Amino acid sequence: MQKRLFLGAFLSLFSSVLLQADMTGGELSLGVYGHSPSGYASYKNSYLGVGGTVSDVKEALYWESDTDILLKAYIEHPLPLFPNIKLAYTPLLQGGEGGVDGFTWGGIVIPLEGSIENRFEMRKYDLTLYYELLDNWVEIDAGVTLGYIEGEMEVTAQSGFSTLPHLTDTESVGLSLFLPSLYGKARFNMPVTDLSFQFEGELFSYDETTYYAYEATLRYTFTMGLGIEGGWKTLHLETTDLVEGLMLDIDFSGPYAAIVWDF
Repeated sequence: MQKRLFLGAFLSLFSSVLLQADMTGGELSLGVYGHSPSGYASYKNSYLGVGGTVSDVKEALYWESDTDILLKAYIEHPLPLFPNIKLAYTPLLQGGEGGVDGFTWGGIVIPLEGSIENRFEMRKYDLTLYYELLDNWVEIDAGVTLGYIEGEMEVTAQSGFSTLPHLTDTESVGLSLFLPSLYGKARFNMPVTDLSFQFEGELFSYDETTYYAYEATLRYTFTMGLGIEGGWKTLHLETTDLVEGLMLDIDFSGPYAAIVWDF
């Protein structure tokens, strides 16, 4: 009798798990982000005591508008207490070259006229744990994003000279920073239409670092969950914690568009 009760309870639990697995859904998104940079950057060589010129990223580093591809995936399930999951990958690549006058970057010093090349590459990986607070014509999610930034910043002097003869005219530093951010998303599904408006954002501010990013998009869904969306995206990073001596206070803003599949 006990064996039958145990078997019946096991089958009931197994059936419940299968049913819940069938109810698991989510969303995939492949986007294009056309961003224009603004802000400032400097690099002080702490070993040599050489200060860094606070350089406008457009006027002194010659950064221009660029385009990168973004990836996002949402996984949602009906299991109580367990958070839903969002995974995201955001690359940013900037660079430029041009003339400078009175420029210092780490061990590179150009006291008069010279020229530089520079490259900035940043990759942000996100694991977001969130809960659905509302799920009808208004959808609201809230949670925490465990973000990690890595990348490189490289500046090469094309002319001029370094502070000491044995120093190279190239300064390259690796970037890394852990960013646990507050996360929120609100979607408004317009009744009797296939249109929806969405706002999604992250925020982190502590000690010497402030980071925020947001997207405001309008989506049109065709059939079987396939759709397109477009809008505006902004990313701001102000920090001295990426690597010792490096200061960034930069913004990237511009139009955003994506193909989405809500399954």
